[in-house]
Amino acid sequence: MRQHFISTTATEARCPRCHAALLTALDEGLPVRVDATPLPDRAAEINALLDGRWTYTHTANKHLVIRDEHRIAANTMRGTVHAEHKCTGPTQLTIEDLIGEK
Repeated sequence: MRQHFISTTATEARCPRCHAALLTALDEGLPVRVDATPLPDRAAEINALLDGRWTYTHTANKHLVIRDEHRIAANTMRGTVHAEHKCTGPTQLTIEDLIGEK
């Protein structure tokens, strides 16, 4: 069985650099990392898009589905909207970051 363009359910994770709470999944075969906190409104989504970050709907069945211009305009997908994670952590990882000890 071929597994091209698979999508998986989102799982909670932490960014290894800035330690922010994330949701991670595969969407149509591509790895996705979004901020766990949903965007509060459309203005926040517009700001995320202007910042160069994709947005995703976290659906009832726990998948992260990319919000392209057609899905945003249709506004028919139900779920919370999340922005692609943009790390604000250090530019260089330490050994503690990699092995999870401090």
